[in-house]
Amino acid sequence: MMIKRVALALGLAGMFLVPATAAQAAPSDQDAAYLRAAHQSNLAEIAGGKLAQQKGASEEVKDLGARFVADHTKLDAAVRQTASQLDVDLPSAPNEKQQALAARYQATSGDDFDALFVSTQMDAHMAAMANGQREIARGNDAAAKKNARDAAPVIASHHELLDNAARELGVPASIGTGTGGQAADRTFTTPVVALLSLGVLLMVAAAVLLRRRRPVQA
Repeated sequence: MMIKRVALALGLAGMFLVPATAAQAAPSDQDAAYLRAAHQSNLAEIAGGKLAQQKGASEEVKDLGARFVADHTKLDAAVRQTASQLDVDLPSAPNEKQQALAARYQATSGDDFDALFVSTQMDAHMAAMANGQREIARGNDAAAKKNARDAAPVIASHHELLDNAARELGVPASIGTGTGGQAADRTFTTPVVALLSLGVLLMVAAAVLLRRRRPVQA
């Protein structure tokens, strides 16, 4: 009887120890880089969105600003939660290029602000999309990859709104600011958005198919 009780106690202890050990596994460099860049991108989008609400000359730009603040606040809450789970330290502020762009926003007003905001935000969202696509393709942690997959359609919808705004306002489609964060420091142009969006959708579809085909273990 005593042996059975000891075995039962050890078994129950193992049920708690195994998940704890798995949860403590260190994320890959790619996972950490993705989370840090996504966080910086969200911080920059929230700050830029607030400025657009204050300084935008057109209602379209003001509405874009409000949308960015709301959506990127939600996205960043998810990033911070995932980073906390993985014990990844996040930057406390946007990167230098993002801060420099914020200074340009502060120094611009009227129609010039609208043109600058729309053009540079298209680049920023392209870089954010590329950051997420890299995580989906190369990341190791399931939670970080899910974060990137969940954010992808939101960021893509923002870029589509910006593209429409650019046509409505007659502003350039790209200025080349590279404002996507530490791990997304490339400049992208508008034609690439279709390829990036398609890549994200194909990866998500492949993941869903693999789950459906995975045999159920007894």
